[in-house]
Amino acid sequence: MEFFRYKNEKTYQISFPLGGIGTGCIGLAGNGRFIDAEIFGKPNKGSHLGFTHFAIKAEREGKVVDARVLHSDLPPPYMGAHNRPHFASYGFGPDRASMAGFPHFKDSTFEAFFPMSTISFEDNHFPGTVQLNAFNPFIPLNDKDSSIPGAFFTVVIENNTDEDLDYTVALSASNLYSGTSGIHKVVKEDGVTSINLRGQVAIPAI
Repeated sequence: MEFFRYKNEKTYQISFPLGGIGTGCIGLAGNGRFIDAEIFGKPNKGSHLGFTHFAIKAEREGKVVDARVLHSDLPPPYMGAHNRPHFASYGFGPDRASMAGFPHFKDSTFEAFFPMSTISFEDNHFPGTVQLNAFNPFIPLNDKDSSIPGAFFTVVIENNTDEDLDYTVALSASNLYSGTSGIHKVVKEDGVTSINLRGQVAIPAI
């Protein structure tokens, strides 16, 4: 299978859809950001998932060598998002939820062949190579499992240095239902621990 490969300015307009059949989707941008949160039953192009992101750190003997979010540079223009009040930031420039000011990777290469995609991150200051793989639950002739409302990720790390390093990958996820009294709940079932983010719908008095 030959993947399509995009780099530099060719990644600027990428929004790779992640989600099962008929479940809505979120977009994986060419630089690793999560955008276009269309899971509320209506179009929502131009949105993003707040501060939701993957991050990685490398440690040597318990001390942090480097840590950064799994994003590459935010593409221009940098005029801010003040025409969208919900995502408005302070001052001018990119809104703060884009995380453009956080330590991140300098470059990335986006490869995709739907329903799978891979982002390879590159930065001379990070000790090792990192790939973020994302894929949809699309299974030929299995419409039930192909309609799971989810997106799946793996992170592949290679230590290409001469030293022993410990790597940690973390996901920070915004509760997109927080505008309706967001509820966070830890669920442990069948040996799997998960975090359930949902909203509380107010029931009007009769």
